[in-house]
Amino acid sequence: MRYTILFILAIALTGVTGCEQEIDMDKERAAIIAVINQETDAYLERDYESVYATHVQDSLNMRLTAGPDSYVFLEGWEEVGKHLLGDETEDDLNPELHITVEKYNYRMKIHPGSAFVVCDQKWTSDYGEDTHEINSIQVRFLEKLEGEWKIAFVSWVGVDGYGEIEEVEELLD
Repeated sequence: MRYTILFILAIALTGVTGCEQEIDMDKERAAIIAVINQETDAYLERDYESVYATHVQDSLNMRLTAGPDSYVFLEGWEEVGKHLLGDETEDDLNPELHITVEKYNYRMKIHPGSAFVVCDQKWTSDYGEDTHEINSIQVRFLEKLEGEWKIAFVSWVGVDGYGEIEEVEELLD
């Protein structure tokens, strides 16, 4: 009798664990990249409603941007949303700059309800005959809410300009 009960429990447990749906990594990867690109494209088009739709809008949404001369850390959707809409955004998105953004070299760790993403980004702006490039590494954490990927954390780390600062510091020593 005891073996019969154990056998039934083992079959039931196998049935329950066997029902877990496997993650289609290619499908999820494509969906994650689409959300990240949607956010960037909407930001460049100043379509803030679409930008906002790509984010988790709670008190734990965070953004950290860092470059060779400063950084910004924002915590909570209220701060992040204001930053995306802020005055410095207007200057960054001047239509005369002809901005293009390229993201590449994606690395991801995907779970059923969350994903950790790292990618490289090149932000290019053309103004007249001047071209300016900003290279960065982005780190993002996304959550899957009601079947859709949403951005919960963004970190943007500028990788240009550090050598120039070190050279100036060496000259000052």
